[in-house]
Amino acid sequence: MFARFFGSACLLLVNLAAAQQPSEKTEATAAGLAAQLRQLSLDPDQTYRVRDLQLARGDIKIYLTEGVLSFVKPVGGRRVAAVFTTQGVEAGDAEILVLPPRRSERASLASFTKTPNLDEHFTSAIFVFADDTTHQVMTQLQAGEVRKLPDVAAQLAPSLDPVIQRVTSGVDVRLIEALLDNHAASQGFFYGVIVGRDLGGFDVSYEPAEFEPVSLGRTSLVNGHESFQLWTSFRPRRAPPYVPLSPRVSNYRIDTTIGADLSMSVAAAFDVIAQETDGRALALRLSHRLKITSATIDGRSAEVFQRDLAPLNELKHGEAFLLISDTVLTPRTAHKVELRYQGSVIRQTGDGSYFVDERNAWFPFTQPTLATFDLTFRCPSQLRLVSTGELVSDEVAAGERVVHRRTQIPEPLAGFNLGEYTATSQEHGPYRVECYANRSSGDETADVARQTEDILDYYTPRWMKLPIHSLAVSPVPGYFGQGFPGLVYLSNVSYIPEESRPPELRNPQLDSFFSEMLLPHEVAHQWWGNIVTSANYRASWILEAMANYSALQFVGDHQGAAAVQAALDRYRTDLTGATNGKSTDSAGPVDFGARLMDTAGTAAWHIVTYEKGSWILHMLLERLGEDGF
Repeated sequence: MFARFFGSACLLLVNLAAAQQPSEKTEATAAGLAAQLRQLSLDPDQTYRVRDLQLARGDIKIYLTEGVLSFVKPVGGRRVAAVFTTQGVEAGDAEILVLPPRRSERASLASFTKTPNLDEHFTSAIFVFADDTTHQVMTQLQAGEVRKLPDVAAQLAPSLDPVIQRVTSGVDVRLIEALLDNHAASQGFFYGVIVGRDLGGFDVSYEPAEFEPVSLGRTSLVNGHESFQLWTSFRPRRAPPYVPLSPRVSNYRIDTTIGADLSMSVAAAFDVIAQETDGRALALRLSHRLKITSATIDGRSAEVFQRDLAPLNELKHGEAFLLISDTVLTPRTAHKVELRYQGSVIRQTGDGSYFVDERNAWFPFTQPTLATFDLTFRCPSQLRLVSTGELVSDEVAAGERVVHRRTQIPEPLAGFNLGEYTATSQEHGPYRVECYANRSSGDETADVARQTEDILDYYTPRWMKLPIHSLAVSPVPGYFGQGFPGLVYLSNVSYIPEESRPPELRNPQLDSFFSEMLLPHEVAHQWWGNIVTSANYRASWILEAMANYSALQFVGDHQGAAAVQAALDRYRTDLTGATNGKSTDSAGPVDFGARLMDTAGTAAWHIVTYEKGSWILHMLLERLGEDGF
C-alpha cells in the first residue's frame, strides 16, 4: 500500500504509468528495448541552444530560460529523455515552480524546503517522459531561430551519458511498457531529476492517471539507509475528478512447494482483464526475491521483463514486472495467465521460528485486487501451514504435507504462515476458530483461541457476520500483528504469560498492548481492511483507527469505561508531547499516512494514525451516540 512513497527516484518512476503510440510495437521485444536503454546517449543532431522554452504539467511550471537542451537517441523509434544544462552558457538559467493547492501540502513542502511554494532556479536536469514533450519542445524551437550544437553534445556525452543511463535504468520497466502499450500521449508521464541552485538534487513527476498526479521529493539518508522523502503530493487545481481503477485480476490458482531449505517453487494461474491502454504489455508486481522462469498468456508463450536487482525499499510492496504478449491483447476481455517462479520469502529466526518476509507480495498482483484464491501448499511434514481460505484438506504422505485452502468470496489479498506449530480448532457459532502456536507456547494456545472467540462474539452483532467461516490466528516473531482475510498474525509475545515476558517488554502500557489490544485490533481488520478497504493511501488511517478504537471498546466492555478513558488520556499525552521540538500532533494530518514517517519518524506516525485517529472516532461517537456511530 505504501510503494509509491518509499525508495529512490528510480522507484518513484517505476510506479508511474506511461504513454506511447502503437506504431511498430508488434515487432519489438522487451529485451531489445532494454538493450537500447542501456546504451542511451546524447544525440548530436538533436542538441540545441535554447531560450525561453516552457513546459507545464499540472501545477508544475518549468522555464528553460537560457541553456543547452540535448535529446537522447531514440529507443524503439521514440525519444524518451532529454538533458538540459547551463554548462558553458553565459547567464544560463532555468526555473521550476510547484504550487501545492492545499495548505497541508504547502506545510509538508515547507518542512523539507523551508518554503511552502517551490520556486527553484536550477543549472541542470534530466527529463524522462512518455508524453508529447518532444513535440512541444520542437514546436517552440521551430517558432524561433533554431541553433544546433552537435559539438557541444560530443563534449557533454562522456560525463552525461552514464548519468542518463543510471536514471533510466530505474524506469526501464515503465519505459518498456510505454513502448509496447497503447496509452495516449496526454496520459503519459513526465519526470525530472533537477539540480537546484539552493536545494541541490530532487525529483519532480507528473502522472495524469494517478490519484495524485504531482509529486516532489528526493532520496536521502535516514539512519544510515536510503529512503525517498516525499515532499509533497497532490491533485492539480484543474485536474478532472479521479476515476478509481477497478479490480482486473481474478480467479487465482496457486500451487506452492516449499523445500526443506525454505525455497519456494510456485505455479500461479489467474485471469487478467485487458484494458484499452495495455497493447501487448501487462504490468504486475511480485516480490523481488522471486524470479519468474516461464509465462504464458492464453496458452501462448509470453516474454517476461523482470529486474535482476530490486529497486530501493520495495520489500513490502513488490517489484514491477512486465508480461509481453506476441499479439495485442483484446480489451475488456479476461486473458488467462500462467506463471512459474521460484525463490524464497521465508526465513528461520534465531529461536527456530519462521518468518514470512514479504507477506503481501508472494503472488503476482496489481492494485486494486479483489479475487478468489485456490491455494495449495506443499512443505516438509514437520511444518504446519495456514493461509487465507477455508480448509479443504491437510494431508501428510512420504514426508510431505499438502495443505489445500480455498476462499468462499473474492478477497483483497491472501497470506500464509508456517511453523512447527501445535494447533487447536473449534466450531464457535458461525465461525471455525483455528489457533496455531509455536510448541514452546504451551497452554497459551487455548487462551488465545478463547480470546478470539470472545472478540468475534463482541464484533459480529455490532457490525455484521463475517462472510468467511474460518479464522486462524498464528504467531509471528516480533512486536506487531497483521490481519489477512481469515488469517491473523499475532506477535509471539502475546502468547507468553505476562509474568514470563522479558523485563524490557513489561510495563503497564506494553502489557496492555500485547495482552489486551493487539488481538482485538487485528481481528477487527477482518471487517476494517478486508471487507471495507481504503480507496487510496489518504484513507488508510480510517481502517487503522477503526481497528484500534474497536479494540479499545472491546477492552472497555470487559474492564469498564475507565480503561477506555485511561487509554485515551495516554493518547492525549502522546499527542501533546514533543517530537523534534514540536508537539507530535503538529507532525501532520492523519491523511498523510506513512508519509509522516519522513517528516517526524515512525513513533509520530503511529501516534497520529492510531491514537489521534482513535480520538477522532471517539469524538464522533460522543457527538452521534452509539447507535448513530
